[in-house]
Amino acid sequence: MRFLTLAASLIVASSTLAYAQAANKPTLVVGDTWIYTKRPPQLGEEARIVRVDENGYSVVRPNSTCPKCSWVYDNEFTLLKVLGEDGEPAEATRFGFLGIGMKFMDFPLEVKKTWRIEKHGLFRGNFVPYNIECTVAALEDVKTKAGTFRAFRIDRSWTGRAPAWSDRVWFSPDVKNLVKFESTLPNAEPWELASYSLKP
Repeated sequence: MRFLTLAASLIVASSTLAYAQAANKPTLVVGDTWIYTKRPPQLGEEARIVRVDENGYSVVRPNSTCPKCSWVYDNEFTLLKVLGEDGEPAEATRFGFLGIGMKFMDFPLEVKKTWRIEKHGLFRGNFVPYNIECTVAALEDVKTKAGTFRAFRIDRSWTGRAPAWSDRVWFSPDVKNLVKFESTLPNAEPWELASYSLKP
């Protein structure tokens, strides 16, 4: 009996471990909100889900360049377009970079998973070629202003536009979003999650 109990415990533990080692695509809900901070004590941008349907979702991300713009994503979390308050495409020159059509998240996330992005992105209004190697490098605890979260670290290597650089982001299944960003690109400000609110 003790052997059977031990065997059952091991099965449960192994299935829990397997589940913990992969992150499926999160289910987003209208009203889910994340606030990120950049250089303390300045608050960075807020991201709030305003639409979810069978085709994807929209996020309002107020910032100084486009206070009421809507960022429209498909079901695979790929940015399709950015719309202004009038519902028309926002002027691309207002943004430093727009990764339209770039698949930055490839669910399910698992350690050692890799994928490559080869696409033109909008940089200051011009289409520029990018090659981005993405690797899920680790599942680790990451500390942010909003708390410490278990997160998948995605290391990214960017080429195709001088200078080449690398960055990394952390995705937490518990938060359903990114919780931290760091980059070697000059003038790229690191950011992290400051607070969040998820709807039931």
